[in-house]
This record gives sequence, structure tokens and C-alpha cells, in this order.
Amino acid sequence: MINSMINMHNGIITIALGKKYAKQAIFLARSCMINSPHVLRAVVTDTPDLLNDYYDIIIPYNNKEDPFSVKTRLYELSPFEKTLYIDADSLVYNNVDSFFNNLDENGFVYFGYKINEGIWYYDVKYICNIIKSSWIPKFNSGMLLFKKCDIAKLVFETAYYYFINHKNEGIEIPFFRGKNYPDEPMFSISLAKNNVEPVNDYGRFSRTLIKTKRVRLNILLNLASFIKDDRLISPLIVHFCGRKGGIYYFIEKLRLSLLSI
Repeated sequence: MINSMINMHNGIITIALGKKYAKQAIFLARSCMINSPHVLRAVVTDTPDLLNDYYDIIIPYNNKEDPFSVKTRLYELSPFEKTLYIDADSLVYNNVDSFFNNLDENGFVYFGYKINEGIWYYDVKYICNIIKSSWIPKFNSGMLLFKKCDIAKLVFETAYYYFINHKNEGIEIPFFRGKNYPDEPMFSISLAKNNVEPVNDYGRFSRTLIKTKRVRLNILLNLASFIKDDRLISPLIVHFCGRKGGIYYFIEKLRLSLLSI
């Protein structure tokens, strides 16, 4: 039963397709339970039995699509008016209620950098010429904020279009780890085409541990700080991708396992 104090308009959603990601989603949920308990949690999954005890809303998903393409379908899958999407291999270190305030005046919010040259999944200058934009964003799609509105709907629809049709548009995208097309380059094209620029999050949104120093993490003490891009930041969400992230993720999962939730 959903607590009446919970705001039904705001919610966290993640994707957990396969048992590996379902196990990650359990730890994500446990971190939310202790650090942001008043925000509803939803999960898109093909293993609902593993997650019933951890998520308020289960969204069954058994389509045999490229798993990364599911992220481009989040607009239609999310039950919330304002949605915070978090990758399953992430943990929440503090209350994320304030994140939803970013959607009062914006339809789609993310952190990243505008680039117009170099290589990022593809030749950036070539892509800018193809889509007729002076820039594309380089960003991590492990956290996205959006609300039900025309611009967010368009961002997801455009990203999905390029997921399916990028070759027809003259765009070659390498497989992620040799298996599937990644979603980030599709979203990047969509965000540029729809002129949705990155925001300054002051180091509070999700960050990975890639290329970081002086890492201090303790999920039980709401402690997350490290130096990234020559700045000391304290994100409210940590995304544990990469080899370095995997080491810290193991330790933090052990800490969460000690709690009775």
C-alpha cells in the first residue's frame, strides 16, 4: 500500500531487464528506502517476482528489443508526471526531492558538456553536419529528469527514431561492448536537434567514478564526495559504471546488505 504522504506526481524509475540488473535494482531501491523514502519507485522489468518487495510500481516488459532502446521509450513507460530516471547500477546518497524542482520550468533536464569536434562514439563534427547543429552534448545518460510535456515527448521520440534509423541517416554507431547499440549517442543527437541544452547542476546530479580522485563514499552516512574534472563535488547519486566504480560498488552493497529494510 502506498503511503498517503508520498507525492504521486513525482517518482524514480529504473530499468532492470535480466537477473543481473534486477539484483542491481534491489540495491538501488534499498538506497532510496533509507535516503529518499518519500519518493515513489517504479521499475521496468522482465523479472517482477524479484522486485515486488522493493518497488511501488512494477512495469512488466518482455519485448525482445535491444535493451538500450528501452530507455528511449521511458516517456510512454513512466507513470509519473515528473520522472527521475536512474540507471540500476547507481545508489542514492541523499534526498532527491529537490531534483524535481528543476522541472518546474524545464521539460527535460540533464548534465553534460556541449562539444563540436573530436570523437565520442562517432566523429562529432561529422554528426553536427549531418543533423545541422553547431553542437551535441557529451553526457552520461545514467540519470535523466523529465516531465510529461511536448518537448520531453519529442526528445524521446527523436532518440528512438535514431535508434532504429541511424544507418539510414548516414550515421554509424559502434556496439557497446560488442553487443548492443548504446542509447547515449541517440539521445545526444535528439537533444541537439531539439535544442535542449545541458544545465549546471553544481555537482549535485549523478556522477560516475571514472577519472576521479580522493573518493569518499559511505551510503550509510550520506557521504559521497570526490574530485572529478578538477572539482570537488558531492553528488546525490553515484553511478558505479567502469572498473573503479565496480570496486566501490561492491563495498557499498556490503554496507546496504547489513541493513534490515
